[in-house]
Amino acid sequence: MVVTTEEIETIAVIGSGQMGRGIAAVAALAGYETYVNDIDAEQLEEARGEIEWSYEKTAEKGGATEEDVEAALDRLTFTTDQEEAVSGAQFVTEAAVEQQSVKEDIFQDLDEIAPEDAILATNTSGLNITQLAESTSRPSQVLGTHWFNPPMLMDLVEVIMTEHTPDEVADTAEELIESFDKTPIRCKIDIPSFIVNRLMRPYGEGPAWMVYRGEHSIEEIDSAMKYREGFPMGPFELADYTGAIQLRVEGEQDHLEDTRPMSYETEVCPILKQLYEKGRYGQKAGAGYYDYSEQDSPAISVDAGQGFDTLLVWAPIVNEAAKMVENDVASVEDVDTGAKLGGNWPMGPLEKADEVGADVILEKLTEVASRHEDTNKLAETLPCDLLVEKAKAGETFY
Repeated sequence: MVVTTEEIETIAVIGSGQMGRGIAAVAALAGYETYVNDIDAEQLEEARGEIEWSYEKTAEKGGATEEDVEAALDRLTFTTDQEEAVSGAQFVTEAAVEQQSVKEDIFQDLDEIAPEDAILATNTSGLNITQLAESTSRPSQVLGTHWFNPPMLMDLVEVIMTEHTPDEVADTAEELIESFDKTPIRCKIDIPSFIVNRLMRPYGEGPAWMVYRGEHSIEEIDSAMKYREGFPMGPFELADYTGAIQLRVEGEQDHLEDTRPMSYETEVCPILKQLYEKGRYGQKAGAGYYDYSEQDSPAISVDAGQGFDTLLVWAPIVNEAAKMVENDVASVEDVDTGAKLGGNWPMGPLEKADEVGADVILEKLTEVASRHEDTNKLAETLPCDLLVEKAKAGETFY
């Protein structure tokens, strides 16, 4: 038997870094006995201090009472003893470093010491959860819970199933997340990057190719997407902020070796490699697409993107969203909810398709694909069957 939501009283979080301490803070505030485990005692103390600080801020803003905060702190236990943390937990969330081999070692240990009915979850933004599940003797009790940073403030959590995960286990995880006052969305197939980050990829890479080919400027695209479309950041500003240039180039080989459904097979845009070779990894490195030697954020003109066709950016994103629906990876609603809550987008990509019409999106996507005839990105930009069907029938996604 696998634990049900009603039976979950104690939660263990493995790893006290930024994500682990944030998840633990949310769980304890929601009323659960919460253990935080790490091999680094100093980091545990740092985590304790940061959680206390975040609770104080929450109370100051009216998100919790002083009594709520005191009770939550009483429910938190910080320990370097993994068995102490896990042996009485019904739900265990691993939030260690984002490395497949490290996570697999942790899951093998958790499998031995966690109660037989406990659910084991990993907080990862795109690693292979199926392999993690298969490294244990309980693959049907393993799933992904991808939290967004910072967990105390971000509302979204992706729940990722593998081929071994039964619906009732995913249901339990979603109900638990809802009890945290968070919004879960379900990724029904373990695909690289899951839902939100999968949408983020064409948002960043489509514009990169446009700049590389000399069709548009960085500021032109950023201005249009930020000021006209209402995105929090333009694609280049966002890439610099998140360090996506370094992550994408260094992760290229991992994507090529990934055998999961809907794995990526396309090349990195050369402009990213050029920036990487110059050490221009993004804002933290002092330079990326923009130079930060004399500014903390890029000065993007409101008027720079007035003539840019923003549907050239939207179309590949809509196509990626439609592919996920077509392959039963996620529902229309969950895809759009993920974009809005996880990316703070002004609307979901399938809502955008309904707003302008699938036929218009198809026309723009065909235009984008025609520019990739000399790259192996062509296959990725070709319209999926569902989008073509919607366009031909004049149907909407909602």
